[in-house]
Amino acid sequence: MKTISLNAAIAAGLMFGYLMSAPSSSAQTNTSLPLTGGEPIPLPGTGGKFDFIRVDAVNNRLLLGHEENKTFDVVDLDSKKLLKAVATGTSQDGAVDASRGNYYVSGNDPGRMVIVDAKTLAVTGEVPLPAASDIIGFDPDSGLVHVCNDTAAEQWVIDPVAKKIVSTVMFDGKGLEDMALDSKNKKLYQAVKGSNTIAVMDLSNEKILTAWPLAPDKGPHGIALAPDADGLLVACAGKLVLFNCNSGKIVATVPIAGRVDEMAYDPGLHQAYCSSRQGKISVVAVAADKLTALADVPDETGAGDIAVDLKTHIVWVAYDKGGQCFAEPFMPANK
Repeated sequence: MKTISLNAAIAAGLMFGYLMSAPSSSAQTNTSLPLTGGEPIPLPGTGGKFDFIRVDAVNNRLLLGHEENKTFDVVDLDSKKLLKAVATGTSQDGAVDASRGNYYVSGNDPGRMVIVDAKTLAVTGEVPLPAASDIIGFDPDSGLVHVCNDTAAEQWVIDPVAKKIVSTVMFDGKGLEDMALDSKNKKLYQAVKGSNTIAVMDLSNEKILTAWPLAPDKGPHGIALAPDADGLLVACAGKLVLFNCNSGKIVATVPIAGRVDEMAYDPGLHQAYCSSRQGKISVVAVAADKLTALADVPDETGAGDIAVDLKTHIVWVAYDKGGQCFAEPFMPANK
């Protein structure tokens, strides 16, 4: 009879135990998922929840409206470092003016638009607003800034050079959510609460052209242009809706996770990313007149803020975990 040493027996037993308890290769690598989480970037000295986050493609930065920290956080995506948490008061959102070298931040306490120099990251001015602000967008053709009132269905159009409101646009509804500017076709799309519609504005004269009904879906939040599909994507309560921008008709819907706040779209990969505060990113493939749900990718519970870098195709989310804040990258599988 062949004898086995005690050490060999122990080693064999340990190996057997490891093989029995190890996760499958797919569980280890998540190769079946369309996104894979990367190493989170710490944002030292900050805390609390975020609102909108954006990518500054010109300077390769991540811009974060850090609402509860009362700062506008700027992260360098090359070094993966927080450059500065700019003291702006309660910061909701940011827009990039590459021609003037400015960031425009929708700030509150009190309501105002804050102007930040993109080079020095110093506050260089502000525009007082009649009420609290929320989403912000910049039209590079007119040089004007569009800021949503967070308390009513109206939008202020601001001349950032003159530092004043030049017009106020009223919408039929109870409040506003996300907006999308289409500079090519001179249109602005605005999600409107209460009326449950997408309002279409002519950017040349700031007139409301029409309002597209979302029924039977409701609760519009994040929206994004899908130019490759000639469409507009709208994240509603448990559904992603695709409008055809020529007809104004809904051409496709697909279920997504609940409590989606913001969304982003990558036309290079034809994928939409819907960030749910339930700890999921719903990933949807987009084609003309068609939406296909790919997967719900796990992320941090409570993270409802999302952006995509169209150069690298990396998806970014931001969250507070245990009093420490992070920006986390997610890499696409089909990059």
